[in-house]
Amino acid sequence: MENLDNLKDLWKNQEESNIKFTEKEIHKMVQKKSSSIVKWILIISLLEFILPNIIFLFTDFDATKEFYEQYDLTSTMMIYSVLHIAIIVLFIYVFYKNYKNISAGSTVRILLSDILKTRRTVKYYIYYNLAIMGIIGLNIFYAVFNSSEFQESLASGTSMVQIWIFSIIFLCLALLIFWLFYRILYGFFLKKLKRNYAALSQKDQL
Repeated sequence: MENLDNLKDLWKNQEESNIKFTEKEIHKMVQKKSSSIVKWILIISLLEFILPNIIFLFTDFDATKEFYEQYDLTSTMMIYSVLHIAIIVLFIYVFYKNYKNISAGSTVRILLSDILKTRRTVKYYIYYNLAIMGIIGLNIFYAVFNSSEFQESLASGTSMVQIWIFSIIFLCLALLIFWLFYRILYGFFLKKLKRNYAALSQKDQL
């Protein structure tokens, strides 16, 4: 199958080839590839949601519960957990809806719009995950650093400003690692969708 980046030249010069592709066939080719890409995005988002929860089942619940209670984080983390689950389920639903829309028969312009929506949704999904990790991290730091246990354990002359600076740098590095992970994982699919969009845009201008 010809590379999607060369679809325009292939369609314009197909009289020189024994293989004949109509506009409809090229549209179907791009549609099928785009549908497969969005399906993988949906599968990965589901695995990303399910696997951490399975791993969580094997963690020390008592230690986690004790930590939250010690720093008065039980209610806060419960709220974060409920909101996070609700938002992730919403994203998964949107990914599924995008998959169904792209899989369904549509015009070139509608397919272009669906591809753009999918790419935009993936980017929002990445931004959300990074934002929620940063917010929760800062919340935990704040709760721990302001607790009486932590204040009493500080060595004389220790600067809280320095502690906050080092903690924020650590958090930023952790978020950078996650950003790189998302960049590699979802960036691969986003590039493919971008190429499909470019191929369709070229064909739509013929």
